Amino acid sequence: MPEDVYPDHHWPLLREYPALMPVLNPVALASLPTPVSALAAFGPHAWIKHDNITHPVYGGNKIRKLEFVLAEIRRYHADHIITLGATGTNSGIAAGMICAQEKLPCTVLMFPQADSPTVQANQRWMQHFGVNMENHASLWSAVLRYYLHPQRLRPKTYFLFAGCSNPISTFGYINAAFELRDQIRRGECPEPVEIIVPVSSASTLAGLTLGVALAGLNTKVTGIRVAAEKLGPFAACTPGVVERLERAALKIMHGYVPSLPQLRPPEVCMDGRYFGTGYGESTPEATAAISAFQEHIGLTLESTYSGKAAAAFLDKLANTRGPVLFWNTFNSRPFPAT
Repeated sequence: MPEDVYPDHHWPLLREYPALMPVLNPVALASLPTPVSALAAFGPHAWIKHDNITHPVYGGNKIRKLEFVLAEIRRYHADHIITLGATGTNSGIAAGMICAQEKLPCTVLMFPQADSPTVQANQRWMQHFGVNMENHASLWSAVLRYYLHPQRLRPKTYFLFAGCSNPISTFGYINAAFELRDQIRRGECPEPVEIIVPVSSASTLAGLTLGVALAGLNTKVTGIRVAAEKLGPFAACTPGVVERLERAALKIMHGYVPSLPQLRPPEVCMDGRYFGTGYGESTPEATAAISAFQEHIGLTLESTYSGKAAAAFLDKLANTRGPVLFWNTFNSRPFPAT
């Protein structure tokens, strides 16, 4: 899509609050809206949002975020992107793809993750996009390198946190909530009683939780925690971290949309029961859910994020009366043939 075209269906948030357009000025990267469909194989209340196909080359939830992050990168005239992620990072692929498009070098500071076919495939994706993969012995050493990197002194180096998450990226999923509201109004799906989505670096959950409230939906958003709550003494994946991103996004909105009521950040719902023994380590429930999705609807999931969220989704269906929406954040596009 040409980036100077801003169709209403692409950014319904900006249709609702046009004063945000010159402030955020996102770049049209994603194929939006992503479809929403019934999962009849799992019962009459099962629904899915297909963010696995947000982009024709590489999908997943990071593309929505990068529409807003790239605008900031361009505003800063950045000439190098440094980000943080595990050895099988999905965000490193998405950032690498967009950096290749922008002809910008991309460095990912990597920490170890349990090996799997998905991790190996993601390494191939990053190599394909020319990502500089800088391996570190531990999560701690990668995080210290990220925060104490000598290029912090360079104004044109853009540091992008793990998961492509920062306050600006949160708007990608605030917009996604308005997109879902429009699909409900068009009769493409019922209003869900609950949305299930994986949460790690927090901005997807922050954006959806805040966006659902702003869009006027009577829907609970539950983040299925797939990362550790703390990194040493520091909060990493907690409701408080999500709420800080909500507050930061609201502060931006209140600064440019005077008519917006002074809202409190909506309550964050996070479920850690599906985490298991560690980040990137599968669980029996995730393995069963991955098999069920593959067998019944032909959709491939993985064990770090989407499989654990899918396990929670299937459990919710068994215990909830009303539509439940699984928000699929895992790329479904095949590795490029060339």
